[in-house]
Amino acid sequence: MQSISAKSVVKSKLTEGLLATLAFFGIYRLPITARRAWELLYRVQATQEQVDLELSRLAQLGVIAARDGLFALQDWDSAAFRDGQLEIGKRWTRIRRYYWLLSAIPFVEHVSVINSVAMGNADSESDIDFLVVARPNRLYFARSVIIALFKMMGTYKNRTHVNMRFCFGFYVTSDAMAIRNLLLPGEDPYLVFWLGTIVPVYSLKYYESFMKANRWIYSWLPNFNTNNRLDEYRKLKPSRVLKKFLEVTSAVPAAVLEPVLRRIHIRHTFKLPENSWKSSSTVANRTMLKLHAIDPRKDLRDRWRSALQKYK
Repeated sequence: MQSISAKSVVKSKLTEGLLATLAFFGIYRLPITARRAWELLYRVQATQEQVDLELSRLAQLGVIAARDGLFALQDWDSAAFRDGQLEIGKRWTRIRRYYWLLSAIPFVEHVSVINSVAMGNADSESDIDFLVVARPNRLYFARSVIIALFKMMGTYKNRTHVNMRFCFGFYVTSDAMAIRNLLLPGEDPYLVFWLGTIVPVYSLKYYESFMKANRWIYSWLPNFNTNNRLDEYRKLKPSRVLKKFLEVTSAVPAAVLEPVLRRIHIRHTFKLPENSWKSSSTVANRTMLKLHAIDPRKDLRDRWRSALQKYK
């Protein structure tokens, strides 16, 4: 069917919300399912049926592209999309392969997969990013163990080896899980959709606690439901006995070493030139370590707003 002018479409709040959601994923040339469009519907509460009907209407009008149960503002490269899904599958296979170790790290309360693998825009060069929630006053001991173990296994990301490697670039402690202070003033679509797409892989209890500490997400994604993020979690079996053993045997060393390791890690973090760039939003303190030398969120917000302009 021939498309009509985007500006001539009769718009409702639901239409605007759907276009905003599709526009964000469109930055990555990524089509999404109707279920994901509903779950991540931007600033509008609606039922799945309402979303399905509106997506169908917009597709029939030619305002959005629709094919094979997927939707986007513009048509997409099907081969590139399939290749991306294959790459994501390879990374999930790697996560499952090392999950016995990932779930055994002492003093780690929760782990989620984040960024490209969780959002769905990973490619052949992508690493595998994790959010780690550590026990209070154990963040830097836990990080030291992670670095040692995964370097020993040959899976830790470094400057020369990125593809398929594990990247632990975001840590918080379980007594300081609120990240609202990281939001850009006004709108921050990247952080909103980032939080809405993280995939918990270790500890449902602390995932729910993390999301409760960040209830602000519901003002941006009112349809969001933590139960919709648990598919991978249900497939995985954690190494509870090994974790308990490691925590018991390392309890005293951890208490002694944490203050020393904290100073070493924080000093090292800010000695790296990239963490002093104007583009950096790196945080390193007692309760959070967020390594972000190049923060693209303002640029992504500008591109997102620009994509929506033709519908104004």
